[in-house]
Amino acid sequence: MTTLDLPLVAPAVPTVRKFWRPATIIVAAASTIILVAVAQHVIDSGYLRRDAQALQEGDAWRTGGWLSQVVLRVVSLLPQVWMQQMALSLTGALVCGLAFGVLYDRLRSNGWFALGAIALLIALALHAGSLYTLSASSRAIPLYLAFAVLIPAIRSLEDVGDVQSAIGLGLLLPMLLLASPITTPLIIPIAIGAALAEPDGRRDPRAFAAMLLVAILPTLIVAVGIFGFLVQAHIDVADALFAYVAAYSDIHLGDVLGSVATLAVYAPVLLVPLVYCVWPNLPEKRHMFSALAIIAMPLYLAVARVTLNTAMTPIVPPMALLAAFMSWLAFVRLPVALRIFALAMLVLAVAASWTQTGLWYDAEWRGALLYGLPESLGNLGLRPGV
Repeated sequence: MTTLDLPLVAPAVPTVRKFWRPATIIVAAASTIILVAVAQHVIDSGYLRRDAQALQEGDAWRTGGWLSQVVLRVVSLLPQVWMQQMALSLTGALVCGLAFGVLYDRLRSNGWFALGAIALLIALALHAGSLYTLSASSRAIPLYLAFAVLIPAIRSLEDVGDVQSAIGLGLLLPMLLLASPITTPLIIPIAIGAALAEPDGRRDPRAFAAMLLVAILPTLIVAVGIFGFLVQAHIDVADALFAYVAAYSDIHLGDVLGSVATLAVYAPVLLVPLVYCVWPNLPEKRHMFSALAIIAMPLYLAVARVTLNTAMTPIVPPMALLAAFMSWLAFVRLPVALRIFALAMLVLAVAASWTQTGLWYDAEWRGALLYGLPESLGNLGLRPGV
């Protein structure tokens, strides 16, 4: 036999799936337009955004992380209040619209039908906490993004457990530093977990120290860079650190049970990762640590919110859980029954966010949001409780 006798077989060419497909662009653009319209409706109804109000009072820099402070400082340069409101609404709508497009693309990549993926996005957009973040106070968006990007990184580290995945997680940890003073302490335990994920790190103390340094070094570089920028810009470091110092100046025991209850009421999707951990015959390898991280990080947030000196609203921890949960859905392949269960829990969360108003309620915002709607829908949001 010669080489001429062998069949000609073309080498397999790996297909690269395009990210910005037409469907992804349509979902992102449509989401952005709809969210802008909702935010504009609230402004036209006479509502003054909470973050815009903080700008008028001069206290915006006293709460929130560095990312939100930078955005608010830039927006404060606009001369008129309506310009500041429009800028904040457009920024929030653009970020959320792009996030919806990314979620849709990832959900479709992991086996979700188009109808199911769109239903998930619609349910997430209709949650009262989502609309409040968009049209009333967007300062928690960096926190939601931090939780959303950390879950896939933790899942990758859990799956591979090598230096490269630890570096990938380490590059994302500075987002916890920039997002909020409350999330900064999460950097250390996550970095320790990254060091222990590598087999040599569990056996050799020197390997553990090296992996820990790899995970935490990007955060140290970002912190040093921020201080260097403040010095070069002749900005008082005490002002920049005020929110971080003030958050831990008055540690007390608040209503922990009430704060944790908001997670179960406004984000019952926390049951889905728990069920996933015991579900038999999954279509892929089970990753329990990343699934439990969806609950652990927002649970810490709910406890820290009432034990530290912070102005964080009760709806923020449930929304952080929803952000982490949606990110997890976009990177895990679930059986059909679990997908239906996840969608049902998200719909239940939406219903609870509008009816169970005993844990969180903003009458002025709901009145502005539901202004002009039919009386039946208006009563749903304006009643003090159901």
